[in-house]
Amino acid sequence: MTEQRRHRRIGYGKEVWIGQDGIFSRTNERVTDISLGGVFIETAQSFSKGTILSIRFKVGNATGFISCAAIVRNSRPATGMGVEFLDLSPEARNQLEDFLERGMAAGG
Repeated sequence: MTEQRRHRRIGYGKEVWIGQDGIFSRTNERVTDISLGGVFIETAQSFSKGTILSIRFKVGNATGFISCAAIVRNSRPATGMGVEFLDLSPEARNQLEDFLERGMAAGG
């Protein structure tokens, strides 16, 4: 099977808030892999491929959230889902790039 990812990813383990229609729920979901293109979210919730979600999460020691729309690209029932970022702001993209560069330099 050919690797389809465009961005290198690193392991991670922060909480993520998932929302639809502007309503976010704080739950036990966690981001476990993160890249500049998207994240894998460990969740027992089930979302169909192609579902548009709003997500919020923090990277590193940041005090503010990265918030964006994301589309479900793959779903593994009772395990989680891979989502692709759709509308990262330039500030969020820079924050994520900086975090990823530090994580990769540290061997993440």
